[in-house]
Amino acid sequence: MTSANDGRGVNLIGFIRSETGIGQSCRLAANALETAGIPFCILPYEFGDPSRNAETGWMHKTSAVPLYQVNLFHANADQMPDVIRHFGLQLFAGRYNIGYWHWELPEFPDRWRGSFDLLQEVWAPSQFIVRAVAAKSPVPVMRIPHGIAMSPPGLSGTDASRTGGCDCRRLTEDRFTFLSMYSVYSFQERKNPYGAIDAFRLAFRRDHNKAALVVKINHAADHPEEVERLQAYVRNDPNIRLLKDTMTLAEVHALLRQADCVVSLHRSEGFGFVLAEAMAEGIPVIATHWSGNTDFMNERNSCPVQYKLVPVGTRLGPYEAYQTWAEPSAEHAAHYMERLFYDDAYRMEIGRAARQTIRDAFSPEASGEAMKGRLQSLGLL
Repeated sequence: MTSANDGRGVNLIGFIRSETGIGQSCRLAANALETAGIPFCILPYEFGDPSRNAETGWMHKTSAVPLYQVNLFHANADQMPDVIRHFGLQLFAGRYNIGYWHWELPEFPDRWRGSFDLLQEVWAPSQFIVRAVAAKSPVPVMRIPHGIAMSPPGLSGTDASRTGGCDCRRLTEDRFTFLSMYSVYSFQERKNPYGAIDAFRLAFRRDHNKAALVVKINHAADHPEEVERLQAYVRNDPNIRLLKDTMTLAEVHALLRQADCVVSLHRSEGFGFVLAEAMAEGIPVIATHWSGNTDFMNERNSCPVQYKLVPVGTRLGPYEAYQTWAEPSAEHAAHYMERLFYDDAYRMEIGRAARQTIRDAFSPEASGEAMKGRLQSLGLL
């Protein structure tokens, strides 16, 4: 390893090639750093990631050794012990170490407290995460928003619609298309695709032929039983389709741009990538008004859905049964679906305000300037 005094800049360490949210987080950070003119290099990390590592857009910035005096780890608290074992303590020595963490519930787990030990501070993309982590943290916790890029480059919508032989444009031809998407790695119970389906059925009868709901499942092949249960739930409903085909991230973005509305009746979100990306495109969003997405969603720029807080009830991966999350109102979501379908002026107004919100406060420029400002205040740039 090189010494810590090579220069003022950032060693970005994380899942830069991963087709997951944590990979997207790392790539957004790279874009924000570049946009702000902050010198940086990338130390790729892939261990323990079950998804495809197929994204190569930032490989030109990778380095075999750290070049700068700041380490920015885009690996969550539970992943930090493995990161430490992989890179060794020499990576941390003499450098300012920052963890960029995500978490989806109000209380940060005590079992992850050891992940603070080698860090000087933590950054998080939403106030929801900041509050949870700060309550347990011995180091400063700062909100640094994700920088959502407008219209990311990739395949055209037509190309993406034919992925895996599924012509999404033909599926929703002449229909108002609601889109809901989630990854099986993110826990179906948390993402709650059944909520979007129930709301759609409340809003539109089965014989309604002018609206469609598309549910995109990422990494569907890894949890076939879960997907089969969802398939059975929508079977014989002509207006609801599941997309289980493997898509690249560029194709998923192209699919997103085909939607007239994006729906997420999640029970909790650390940030809400898909929601922010839809809003950046001016696509109206209907989503549970709780957790990380409340940083950028309000009644002027989106359709925030009412909810009640309930216990998680059973342990699901890292989520303990005693914790709480939201149970969104399908009836309220259905109301928004109907309003967006029938009220063109409202739909356009919401879309314009959504795009402006992301451009003003959640762009690569905004994220990069937040990073630069914090590092300059610490005398690290």
